[in-house]
Amino acid sequence: MQKIKKIIIVGGGTAGWITALNLLQKTFCDITVISSKEIPIIGVGESTTGKLAELINLKGGFIDIDEKNLLQSTGSTYKIGIKHSNWHTKGKSFYSPLGTTVVNGNNYPNENYDLYRIYHIANEIGLENEFISKCMSNSKMPFFEYSNNFHIAYHIDTYKFGNYIKEQVLKHDRVSHIEGIVDEVNKDDKGVKYLKVNDKNITGDLYIDCSGFKRLLIGDEQFKSYEDELLVNRAITFNIKDKVINNYTHARAMNNGWMWEIPLQERKGCGYVFSDNHITPDDAKVEIENEIGREVEIQKDIKFNSGKIKNVWNKNVLSTGLATGFVEPLEATSIHMTVIQINHFIENYFTHEMNFDTQQKQYNEDINVIWDDIKDFIRLHYISPRQDTNFWKDVSNTKISDTLKNKLNIWKTRMPRYADYGRNNFYELGNTLWYQILIGMKILNKDVALKELESFKLLNYAEELYTNTMDLNNQYFKNLISNQQYYVSKK
Repeated sequence: MQKIKKIIIVGGGTAGWITALNLLQKTFCDITVISSKEIPIIGVGESTTGKLAELINLKGGFIDIDEKNLLQSTGSTYKIGIKHSNWHTKGKSFYSPLGTTVVNGNNYPNENYDLYRIYHIANEIGLENEFISKCMSNSKMPFFEYSNNFHIAYHIDTYKFGNYIKEQVLKHDRVSHIEGIVDEVNKDDKGVKYLKVNDKNITGDLYIDCSGFKRLLIGDEQFKSYEDELLVNRAITFNIKDKVINNYTHARAMNNGWMWEIPLQERKGCGYVFSDNHITPDDAKVEIENEIGREVEIQKDIKFNSGKIKNVWNKNVLSTGLATGFVEPLEATSIHMTVIQINHFIENYFTHEMNFDTQQKQYNEDINVIWDDIKDFIRLHYISPRQDTNFWKDVSNTKISDTLKNKLNIWKTRMPRYADYGRNNFYELGNTLWYQILIGMKILNKDVALKELESFKLLNYAEELYTNTMDLNNQYFKNLISNQQYYVSKK
């Protein structure tokens, strides 16, 4: 048995400091973060999911973060969903509200049966009239006190956000910071024995690798690539000045991939994720400028290999963030998984006296299932009828995993349910977000949806729920201020 009193995190940035915050909130351990200013922060993902907001707003832990002060200090904004443009049809868009849930009060066949979205499918109704979708399309800030059945997330400047969290956790006497580069990782048969930093040996009871693609501690043995299922492998990033502060991430499908636009209070962080087998970075820049009608200055050119390592917990080393894996920036799954992996470890595996060997196999299986399921979710976005460029033609012929094929086959005869995703579904992307992409990409069959509601005798109930929800949405919507007014009022 190994007593866990001191945890060493290697790597700062968003992943390292979020991990430090998570451990500080939920354990009694001392935490040391080792990071260096000489190592650049990649900063690709400035969009997050609701899991980060849950961590920031956690009450009853060892530290309270003032969310409003955080957003104001870092220039971050609220995110309530994603607008997808050109994915199914060029010139057409659809909205994916962030985790809006409607409980089936009928409890048949269970309370999580999403008869509300199934009703939309049966009647070929899009989600554009949903409350959150209307807030997105009309740049309105929802008053969160109206309802607690939807989630929020953030658009963040990763550098400012990471520094803010760093400042907050370092106020606590259980967290320390060593600025320096890890020059040596000394290992024995139990894992990491010590790290040499600034000519000193640093030891701990558990080591967490947040060193990004370098994978300084965990290594990249048994790396599983997703490149045979996802064609994009490169991203160029840029900023644009824009006075309009949207409350959604815009994911705009392009000729050879897709472009993100993430609104911060002072700028938009943007990037084009593409396949360099189909277009060069220089030509990608030209495509961006033609699309948005302005010149851009490329900040970073990042090549990545989509995939993940098999053993994310090996001996006394646990990895998270990019050190574990990366699918692609779509749907902000990188920061999401950074939080999820540590949450799952702390909540379901961690004790202050541990036998590592007995738990690692199960934990690694859990995390591998999640990564594969997220990869399938991202792959779902590319099941498109578009054939207007070589990229989209090639996408239509790209491999689909057996697990995703199985889901799609099941959904030909019944509507999606929670049992279709991952193991225990604790990673919280299904069922709602899957439904919304399936609706937007027009993959589900309206006749199957209608027949299912009728067979459960839920059609009238679903219609009543839809009508009442629309009426309530219209009442709430009348009283909202604009997104722009909200941030001006907070300055």
